[in-house]
Parts: sequence; structure tokens; C-alpha cells
Amino acid sequence: MKHALKLPEIENPRVWRLLLLLEEGGLRVVAVSTVDDSSVIVCGIPFDPSAGDMLAALEEAVYAAPFLLSDFEKVDVLVSTSEYIVAPASLTAEALEAAAVYSAIVGEGESAHTDAVDGTDAVVLWSLRDDVARFLARTFRNPALHCRISPLVRYFSRKTQLGNTGKIYTHITAEPPVVDIVAFGHDGALRLAVTKPVTAAADSAYWILACAREAGLDPASDEILLCGDNAARHELMPLLRRYAGYVMPVIFPSAAFRSGRDALNAPFPLILIPLCE
Repeated sequence: MKHALKLPEIENPRVWRLLLLLEEGGLRVVAVSTVDDSSVIVCGIPFDPSAGDMLAALEEAVYAAPFLLSDFEKVDVLVSTSEYIVAPASLTAEALEAAAVYSAIVGEGESAHTDAVDGTDAVVLWSLRDDVARFLARTFRNPALHCRISPLVRYFSRKTQLGNTGKIYTHITAEPPVVDIVAFGHDGALRLAVTKPVTAAADSAYWILACAREAGLDPASDEILLCGDNAARHELMPLLRRYAGYVMPVIFPSAAFRSGRDALNAPFPLILIPLCE
């Protein structure tokens, strides 16, 4: 096991909230005080590539950072995965289970999880390894588990209520290189949510334009809004503007600044969780 990582200490973790993003290569960590403004901790803990397995790497990373085991007021864990589908909220539990099997998002040793998406008539149905879920449940106090796409859909759904144009939101992650795309129609209804691997800005542009057309939107007149990794966003924006009429960055939520400017360095889906409650 690695030596313990030196992370900031907090005096009273019961007035702090822990937000974790579980990725293939490591943990992204955000801790936010619920009583003091400008109090946020943002850091990353890479997994040991020699661990050989996601569970072993996760266990080693958590136990090497005792800070994570503090008695926080609340713990949320976002799981970075493309193994999800968006389904009607009206489906029964049995129908959702059948949809998970039919769509092949649940493999051996995995279980389906469901995230409600307030403001839409949809739920996000996603999968997680059972052994990883058990480790999270016994290591943290009542952790809330979410698919990474879920806070993006919740937040963008609220923003889409303004205006009468279609909107295609894209969240860009540099490592691993993926784009999360969420599209809404002119009526504000959710049309699609997908996560696609990319290797270059041209890949991202292709998927955004393809999803716009799949959602029945017109890139010439509807809005494309980008957030996430700054370098990738700046590279993608001029490329998209060759084919689309309105391409702009997502405005960073002002409420997140109350935690301090370090919030700008946090994974965007993590900082959205408290804002969508």
C-alpha cells in the first residue's frame, strides 16, 4: 500500500460535504464547508496502475487518504460511466430492470441503479459493479451514488426553461477523453443524453452535430453550449462554429463561487450536485 497522502485537514468534518468522482484512473475529490463561504478543497488521487483491478485500486487510494474517511455530513459519489440509458420515469421497477437487461448495460457481477431527474419525465438507468458498490457502502456513511450524467441533465434541464430555442449542452472531459451530450427540444423537453469516447476535437464536433440532428434540432439556429476542460473547449469552439450558428461556453454557476474560486478547478458535475437539490 502507498504511504498516506498529505491532504488538508479540517477541524469539524460534520459541517463539511464530500463529493467524489470515481473514474477509471482515479478519484476526483471536492470537499465543501456547509457553514463557511470560500471553504472548498479540490484534489485528485490517481489509482496505482499496478493494482490490476478497479476495486483494489479504489481501496488502496481511499486508505492512503485518511482525510476521505472523516465523518462528513454527507457523501456523494459520482460514477464516471457510459453504461447508462435514459428511460421514461413512468416505467415500473420491473420494466426498468427489463430495460437494463435489454440494453446490455448490466453485466455479470453488476446491478442497475436509477437516478431520478427532477424537471424531466425521465430517469437515468445505469450500472455499477456490486463489489465496488459494497466497498463504498461500508467505507462511507450512507453515500449517495449517482451516474456522472445525472447532475448534468438535472442542471441543464433547469437552464433550458429559459428561452424557446433547442439547446445542446456538451461537457468535455480530457482524461479519459469523452464528451457528455445532453439535448433539449424547443419545448424544453429532454431529447437525449449520451456519453461518447473521443480522440480529437473533430470527434467531439461530429458527435455534437449528429446528436443535434438525432434530437430534431438545427445546428444553424439552435444553441450549442460547451463546458468542461478549458483547453479542449477552446479547441472545439472554433471548429463547431464552422457548422453551427450559435456556439458559446456555459456560464459558470455563480452559486458555486460561494465556496471559493478553487471551485473552478473542480469537475463540473461534482459542483452541480449541491446546486440541484
